[in-house]
Amino acid sequence: MAVHNSSNKISAVTTECTQVFHLFAKLPIELRFKIWAYNLPGPRIVEIKCSTESAQTSQPQQGDRRPVVCTSTSPIPTNLHVCRESRNEALKKYRLLFGSSPQPGRIFFEPLRDTLYFGPRRGIAAAETLFHTFVSLVRQEDLGQVRRIAISEGLITYTGSNNRRDGANKLTFKQTLCQAHRYFVNIEHLTFVSDDRNPVYSSDAVFVEPRVRNRILERRIQEAIDAVEGQQPQFKLPLCSVRVIAAEPNRPTYDQSVLGYNGKRAVFFREFQLPRIQRNMAHLRSATCA
Repeated sequence: MAVHNSSNKISAVTTECTQVFHLFAKLPIELRFKIWAYNLPGPRIVEIKCSTESAQTSQPQQGDRRPVVCTSTSPIPTNLHVCRESRNEALKKYRLLFGSSPQPGRIFFEPLRDTLYFGPRRGIAAAETLFHTFVSLVRQEDLGQVRRIAISEGLITYTGSNNRRDGANKLTFKQTLCQAHRYFVNIEHLTFVSDDRNPVYSSDAVFVEPRVRNRILERRIQEAIDAVEGQQPQFKLPLCSVRVIAAEPNRPTYDQSVLGYNGKRAVFFREFQLPRIQRNMAHLRSATCA
């Protein structure tokens, strides 16, 4: 006869119940709103891809009239899924954008903080066609809301001319600056992403400075800036930078207003958690010896 240890089940259920806060709905609404705000993600990298509705990875065949839509693999902010209250609060910041007539927008985007990223892709969303496809499809009023865009180095030609060898639809650095300013009329920051080989961009992906500077890329960008400024002095250039994409490049910093401690996680562990663990171990050893 099999004997089941019910005490383990009871212990597991008790532990799970103690970790669930059941009185959230009874908190003052102002406090709930603050909690929802703390749960929103920071600035996101929203990677763009363009494809037909039923063919996500391949080039449409000749005669295929299925509409091309713009989507993203970037995770949707959690607050949009939790409940009506959290969703309504999140929708004050995030909007469904980048639709093409008559298709509605399908990408949740926070215009003031998120970065629209044109990364390396295959098929209709390949690096050399993605930018052109996107700006030709999306409504101009949606493009006008974007403040930050990032473009993969693979989208740009280094030769200075659009020849077949370098990609028929690739942009030069000068064209990249002009086209970004033309379509994204309120752009403030243009990031050039160096050596991006990451096919999936997680929710904690961020832009960081490369460990080894890409001086060739930096020089080409500066040459393009000088050329545009020389030809069009009134042209308002966005802030440009060279970055790579990484996930959690730094240890998180605790927020003093939330946790009562302000500093790095390693320092928190060394100064607070570790001494407590050592005291508990010493107390356990003394109890065992007794």
